[in-house]
Amino acid sequence: MTTTSLSAGERLREDAIRDLVIRYGIPANPVVFAASPAAAADAARQAGRRVAVKLVADGVVHKSKAGGVLLGLAPEQVEPSVEKLFADQQKRGVAVRGVTVEPMIEPGPEVVVGALHDPGFGPIIMVGSGGVDVEILGDVAFAMAPLDSRAATELIDRTRIGAVLRRRFPAAHTQLADLLVRIAGVDGLLLSEPVDQVDLNPVVVGKDSIIAVDARAVARGEDAPIATPDPATAFEQLRPAIYPQSVTVLGASADPAKMGHRAVRTLVDQGFEGAIHPVSRSATVILGHQAVATIADLPDGLDRAVIALPAKAVPDALRELARKGTKTAHVYTADTTDLGEVVAGTPLRVLGPNCIGHYTPYSRMTMIGRSASSEEQGSIAFISQSGTYAGDVVRRGNELGVRFSFVSSVGNCDDVSPSELLAFCEADPRTSLAAFYLEDDSDARQFFTLAAQVSIPVVLFKGGRSAAGGAAAASHTGALASDPQLLRDAAAAAGVILVENLDELLDTLLVAQYAPGLTGTGLGLVGSGGGVAVVGSDVAHEHGLVLPRLAPATAQALAPYDAPGSSLSNPVDIPVWSLFDGSRSFTGALVRALAADPGIDCLCAYLDLGTVYDLKDGKEAADLVDLLTEDLIDADRNGVPLTLVLRSSGSAEQDELVRRLRGVAAARGVAVVDSVERAIAALGRTRAAYAFRDGTR
Repeated sequence: MTTTSLSAGERLREDAIRDLVIRYGIPANPVVFAASPAAAADAARQAGRRVAVKLVADGVVHKSKAGGVLLGLAPEQVEPSVEKLFADQQKRGVAVRGVTVEPMIEPGPEVVVGALHDPGFGPIIMVGSGGVDVEILGDVAFAMAPLDSRAATELIDRTRIGAVLRRRFPAAHTQLADLLVRIAGVDGLLLSEPVDQVDLNPVVVGKDSIIAVDARAVARGEDAPIATPDPATAFEQLRPAIYPQSVTVLGASADPAKMGHRAVRTLVDQGFEGAIHPVSRSATVILGHQAVATIADLPDGLDRAVIALPAKAVPDALRELARKGTKTAHVYTADTTDLGEVVAGTPLRVLGPNCIGHYTPYSRMTMIGRSASSEEQGSIAFISQSGTYAGDVVRRGNELGVRFSFVSSVGNCDDVSPSELLAFCEADPRTSLAAFYLEDDSDARQFFTLAAQVSIPVVLFKGGRSAAGGAAAASHTGALASDPQLLRDAAAAAGVILVENLDELLDTLLVAQYAPGLTGTGLGLVGSGGGVAVVGSDVAHEHGLVLPRLAPATAQALAPYDAPGSSLSNPVDIPVWSLFDGSRSFTGALVRALAADPGIDCLCAYLDLGTVYDLKDGKEAADLVDLLTEDLIDADRNGVPLTLVLRSSGSAEQDELVRRLRGVAAARGVAVVDSVERAIAALGRTRAAYAFRDGTR
């Protein structure tokens, strides 16, 4: 029996998959298929020892839970036991095909090894603690295939069972890594055979060897070839969409309540300097720009079309734009047909549908109001499948001081994929970091494969995990692949920094903006409040940062600022009332001393505004906060990045003070973050992003 004799999605018989894995040099217990109780007994006599008998039946995946596994049977017990098994299963309506018979082996630790072709992530491999409760234990790790022996070893070591094997069964640990390569290496089973899923569970570990005791697999159909996007090509095709010099708005309107009016107004209000060509059936002039009645009246070769038409009109509009040589289109309309199919075979590239637009200070265009859209040019790109998050990032980024190359709401990504947008960012000289909000996994394989290759950091806010198609019903691997662990492991392998929410995203973008190239792990923490310092130290450890012991020269530089209640080790904790003397502030001196320490790669400073307002009232308190903050952010740090936390008590006066000082700090290249925990976590994520690209992770 071979995999080529099966249809895609059909399960292989256990003896067939066992023969297949053995051909790939994978240690597996020999299995014989028996269609009758008598044949099963004959196979047991041939084995000459106690055997395990396992049901083969349509629709039964977890045989042990279905009562379909009989262990430790002597040869003479097999025939009556199988007769009873058949009868019991048939009473339950199970379509019994037979049983497999295999010799019993000595018990030992159990490992699961699984591999499958995930609809989004492509070929993946999984390893972890095995047995019947593999999903409950959840001790598994994933990697995208192909993988080599080094990657296989690292994959095993990310699991708890891997630590057990390395300590107690080192030979088995090495053999397990070899098994993973034989399944998911370049020439491994998963990539060489028409197999969609394969589970080896359990793989039983002995003192000096491993052996796969149970196996299941599902046949696979033909694959379409997949290639990652080329950055140069993506830049050439998408530059007219991202940084356009001419724009047409289809569905433009003189009615301020209509989306077509807003699409024109945002261009006009933001000061777009290129040509604007409204297309409207009812208006001849819109916001000072001459309108035309049809697409046919437009100039040829425009950079970008904004489409705010009814859904049924969008496909024909795209076809006509393609004939006019329009280079790109951004479709705001929802509920359209697949627009990728509409423009297939044409040079026209389409962003969307179901999105709210585009912002870039370089072309002076926005998707929201002018007052919330900074005109300052930056180098951070944000691509979002959510229009709400795209607008939030522009608005809140403006308040926080994040400066963008562009922000694009891309909706369903019918045509231009997230991986193509990542390729564009890699080639874009204006972009130094690419961040994404994505909601599905359909492009995951190309995205993470490309992310591992690009030179710029990649940050991902993921809005959901889709289950791996029908895989969950066919294998443990499929069931677990819908878990967020696959996403986390794929991101880690590609150097993609995952964030859990919008606050983490914005914190990371803000800190990365002022700490480009941060790769060192040494954190200097200075401020007022021992508890804050303790918690900050814990967060630093969780995010790969360390608080190194200060050098003698640093300790000497800090010594003059010792006072009752102070601690001058790292973290440096000094009460607020000891941070100043009259009109003199000491915060700058503290920062200078820490920045000069050879073990310090980044700094986090914090001021407790509530305590300042306890000491002084109103304007006096605000003036003191100004003094302490400006001394701190003006200190010579010799290139060491500083993140500042101004801890407001929540009063309107303190919140407004923080808001004002955020802009002052940004002008000095200092990020202001709302809490010490968030600031340190953002520094850790930034360091991880740059360390991966630098190869120092």
